[in-house]
Amino acid sequence: MANIIDKFLQELKVNGTAEKTLTDYSKFLKNINKVKSLEKWDKTDVNKYIMEKHSECLIGTVEISKVKLKQFFTWAGKSEIVSHLNTKMPADDLCRLDIPAVEDVNLLNHITPSIHKALISL
Repeated sequence: MANIIDKFLQELKVNGTAEKTLTDYSKFLKNINKVKSLEKWDKTDVNKYIMEKHSECLIGTVEISKVKLKQFFTWAGKSEIVSHLNTKMPADDLCRLDIPAVEDVNLLNHITPSIHKALISL
């Protein structure tokens, strides 16, 4: 399956995928291929992998893994084993007003002897 991984990566590259993304996909696919050959993966393996990721990683990482799995297996002609995956990136609820301004940090630093305590009090 390593050959098919290389073909997948080559197709991504031909279509203008960034080098960093290619490196991420390469590491991701080669790592999961070590656990079990991607040729032998089925829906149960996909579910098991995602459930393990849920217990180990942040939700954003899990969602990125789902996107990578879905893109690879769809490309490889095995879309049926990932068709049940809902891929939705979590909302980024952080807005500019949530980040303290320099003036806020300086004020807290003058009030509190430690910048760490000042930031915790935010």
